[in-house]
Amino acid sequence: MKAKHLVVLLCAVFLLVFAGCKTVPANVNSDSVIGTWKDSYGLTEYKFEPDGKMKIEALNLGSFKGSYSIANDKITIEYSVVVKKVTDTYSLKLDGNTMYLDDKEFTRKK
Repeated sequence: MKAKHLVVLLCAVFLLVFAGCKTVPANVNSDSVIGTWKDSYGLTEYKFEPDGKMKIEALNLGSFKGSYSIANDKITIEYSVVVKKVTDTYSLKLDGNTMYLDDKEFTRKK
């Protein structure tokens, strides 16, 4: 009976240890975001280049150059607006020609 309890306890510990582990999506890397992505409303467009540089076109507010980096399933975008430096970090998910930055959906332009 004690052996049965020990096995159950070990299984519970095993599940708790690995429940916190998060797998990194295999499709999230710098190469997979390269290109131009536009939101469904036509308000924002991101252009990611292979060298870690990017450009944001925002509505009629203008364009902003900056850089990006990807770590695990997060993308960090840095750019300047006038004299203020902006750093945004989003959860990144790619599904074919659709990119999600948090809950915002963008489609790859062809």
